[in-house]
Amino acid sequence: MSLSTLEAYDLVRFAEAIDSRLAAADELLAGHPGLEREKEWLATAIQIVRTERAPAPALLEKVRDLPELEEVREEFAFNLQNLWVDSLEKLHAGITFCASSRSPVIEALFPHLKFPQLRRASRDALQEFVASYERRLKSSYVSRILARDDFSFIRPVLDQVATAYATWQSCFAPVQLPHEQAAPLRAELIALGKKLDVALRQARCLAEASLAPIPEAFENSGLAARPRKRAGRGLPFMDPTEPVVPEAGTAEAESTEAAPLETDSVEPSAAELAELAALSGAAPAELDSIEAPPEVPPAPEVAASAPAPKAASKRGRKKADSKSASSESA
Repeated sequence: MSLSTLEAYDLVRFAEAIDSRLAAADELLAGHPGLEREKEWLATAIQIVRTERAPAPALLEKVRDLPELEEVREEFAFNLQNLWVDSLEKLHAGITFCASSRSPVIEALFPHLKFPQLRRASRDALQEFVASYERRLKSSYVSRILARDDFSFIRPVLDQVATAYATWQSCFAPVQLPHEQAAPLRAELIALGKKLDVALRQARCLAEASLAPIPEAFENSGLAARPRKRAGRGLPFMDPTEPVVPEAGTAEAESTEAAPLETDSVEPSAAELAELAALSGAAPAELDSIEAPPEVPPAPEVAASAPAPKAASKRGRKKADSKSASSESA
């Protein structure tokens, strides 16, 4: 069996889906008494797939810069984007644990908690959010609070957030792999794809035999699926509608003079509040643009069944004309 690099990549990703479907089928079968032989078959199917796909995560990390995988670069970035949002949620949870859910530093650093929207945001919207986040992170109030000893355990998490974001950005940096590096990676990916092709066919047969005693269980499990041929697909793209607030606003806020608070106070001073207020101008627009769904035109059959207002107005004019004609004849 001959495979292209892209076909081998699709088999590796398809094996991930089959693995989760086999696990769901295993739970279904476990809920039925008896069927010991069938349960052994299904356990064997799971073992076959997981053994063959064990090197897949590390290999996908190495082959993402192959030139023929350019069109799936967005999929690599999508996975890394989720890891970055995971680190943001970990940071938010750490601050909540250290202070409280109503701590002013949470409002200062995360004025809009919309982590699910960030997971599906476009690249441009994500970059605008990060620009706002980093300005808030460098603000006088947030810097002062995170420098306290009781927030010391947050600092490694901040490094994790920065590292995860840099890794996500690296997906979009053009990389020219020399042939002596690309050739062995290409061969390794294709070899793994061939192994997984055999393993998936074996697991499919075992799963069908295992689920045969349960009516329509195999048909409903999704295990009969085959890898689809690649078509144009990508992440939803939603452009932000507001520009980022320029850095001049931050500098102007930093120069604002007000009565200072004690350095160990968790409440922001008047100057810090003014600075955060200047920074908050762009954040709502960024996240609202992530959340706003695109306009979808009505389906043709719906449009055809809608009433036509022009036709109704003509009927109205005809009735008026007939009434005026009858009054004149009277």
